[in-house]
Amino acid sequence: MNTRSRHLVLFGVLSFLFLLSLSYFIYGNLQAGSTPEQLVFSTLLLAVPLGLLFFSIGLLIEAVGQHRQGGLSARMAKFVYLTPRIAGLLIALFTGLFALDVFEMEGSIWEKIGGFLIHAAPSIIMLTVLALAWRWEWVGALVFGLAALFFLRFVIGSPMYGFGNLLLFVLPMALVAALFWLNWRWRGELGRL
Repeated sequence: MNTRSRHLVLFGVLSFLFLLSLSYFIYGNLQAGSTPEQLVFSTLLLAVPLGLLFFSIGLLIEAVGQHRQGGLSARMAKFVYLTPRIAGLLIALFTGLFALDVFEMEGSIWEKIGGFLIHAAPSIIMLTVLALAWRWEWVGALVFGLAALFFLRFVIGSPMYGFGNLLLFVLPMALVAALFWLNWRWRGELGRL
């Protein structure tokens, strides 16, 4: 199979898996009685981590393949360098969205702000780590890997929501960790972009 055919097959498989996993969440939201507006909003929101997941899988496969064949192209090197940084930012923002629910609870504004800061702590930590990982990739590989392990406890501990947590949190964070690890390992090949 030539390179172009291999790319098309990989793209087709990952696109199918993306649509299948997004359909899983749409079906769950329909079963929960979501309104059409809620359904559209949640679908668009869930498409972000799922898109990152399947894009990162494809990027890892292609980058390792190019690396084994003698080196990364300039375009691939840029993708390998930028993807974990952008994906880490998007994951931190996605995780932080769950902190906004405290503003719907009862209490004073100060209690709500305190609750928000506590619930947003994982996102704040991830953003801090991302700032360090921008320069020292091994930090991103280590901390995002540990974060994936942390969220894995929700997969094991909750069979009902386990698959969703795996797709939305564990695997994207694990792939960000893997991409930061490649950044660290291939530092000379990637250069500083």
